[in-house]
Amino acid sequence: MGVSEILATIDQEIAQLQQARALLTGVAAPVAKRKPGRPRKTDAAVIPVATKPARKKRKLSPEGRKRIAEAVKKRWAAQKAAPKKAAKKKRNLSPEGRKRIAEAAKKRWAAQKAVVAS
Repeated sequence: MGVSEILATIDQEIAQLQQARALLTGVAAPVAKRKPGRPRKTDAAVIPVATKPARKKRKLSPEGRKRIAEAVKKRWAAQKAAPKKAAKKKRNLSPEGRKRIAEAAKKRWAAQKAVVAS
């Protein structure tokens, strides 16, 4: 065995001992610096740290469920019974209004041309 192989074995044993110590003390194990490339199988097998317990699921009584169902049905009935809103009527310009707008536009353009021509 070469020196590099012995050092690699010692490093691996140290990492395992640190993980075991972390499990016993309840503290997360120190994370070693990641090296480029695909991790080795031994590096990938990290033991999970204890997590928070899941919250208990709250239960709804049959009476509560019935009250909610009745309220929803009542809301839908009220919505269906309400009169539909009429669509807004489209506004149209009268021929006189259209003529006034056209004359005002012609007047503005004439004034603009007079300024440019002078």
